[in-house]
Amino acid sequence: MQNRSINTIARTLIQTVVRQKLTAIKNDPERSLRSLVDMGLNFAGGGEQQHILQLAQQTLQDESSAYYRIIYDMALHINTDHLLGFGMNFGYNSLTAGARHIRRLETESSCDIPWCLTLVIGQEGFAAHEDAYTALIEQGKKLGIYTYLLLAPQLPVGLFSLLQSQKDCAFLVFTGPEELTDDAIDSMAQLTHVMPVVRFGTDAEEVCEAMRRREMLYAAYRLYSPRTAGADLLEDTLSDTGRLHAPLTFFIEEGPRPIHTSPLYGQTISIRNDLHFDSIPVELWEDLHYIDSAISPRPSRCAVFDADCRLLRPDGSPDDSLSFAHLSLEDILSARR
Repeated sequence: MQNRSINTIARTLIQTVVRQKLTAIKNDPERSLRSLVDMGLNFAGGGEQQHILQLAQQTLQDESSAYYRIIYDMALHINTDHLLGFGMNFGYNSLTAGARHIRRLETESSCDIPWCLTLVIGQEGFAAHEDAYTALIEQGKKLGIYTYLLLAPQLPVGLFSLLQSQKDCAFLVFTGPEELTDDAIDSMAQLTHVMPVVRFGTDAEEVCEAMRRREMLYAAYRLYSPRTAGADLLEDTLSDTGRLHAPLTFFIEEGPRPIHTSPLYGQTISIRNDLHFDSIPVELWEDLHYIDSAISPRPSRCAVFDADCRLLRPDGSPDDSLSFAHLSLEDILSARR
């Protein structure tokens, strides 16, 4: 049975108020944004969530902050249904009601439950196991997981049908600009709970312009390695992605990733604390872990599945014995080491 905690009067009331605030931001961004953060504090579940929102309050005391420019641009140029659809699924279903459900289940069992799942999507693996992907997401929701990151170098046939069937989840679809054809963008424009994340490069500008014309919520990402993680990588990339009107820029370390601190994370936090760019940097693996730490008293490492449905070990190698094509998600989480 689907976790019913998301279908509450509180969610309906919050959605109504958030819609009003998003509309008000167009006329008075400073006052409306501060009011929205204040409202978030009233509904924040854990101490860490409250701490994050309190930091946001402090940041918004500076009316010249780049955060105002970003939010104002989003309110003016992104369809309110997109902001509300993705925002409610991510902020309420996942980080509020879903997080509450995860904490309760973890106190009742020895299973560590991640707040989101990352799925590498391939053409052949998706076609062979399409039903298993649907079952995985349904099982995830029962555990309180409502956010899914799809790393899809190619967009397989049937993926949009899967996304359409899971309207209470928040999906981030990471793919290349060559995959975001006009037809693909038109399909995604109908899915208000889905955020395309386009790979930064020479062809990204045209794709971002097409999504902006359709008033879509989208972001950008850049791959990096320890060799390329120089001091200028973040700033140079953010200067460009800000011009693409991508409110978020994800930095993803390439290849197998042993447990270690990203060489970019300290600089990422520093830039976010004093933002001068029109795009907010996110170090994917570090920030996923940080959110998990805010949700759970015993944070779980990221759960990443490869294109053949196998859970990846911390060193990046697949565990053939832990595949969601053959096991339930709960069994996989209980068995992983």
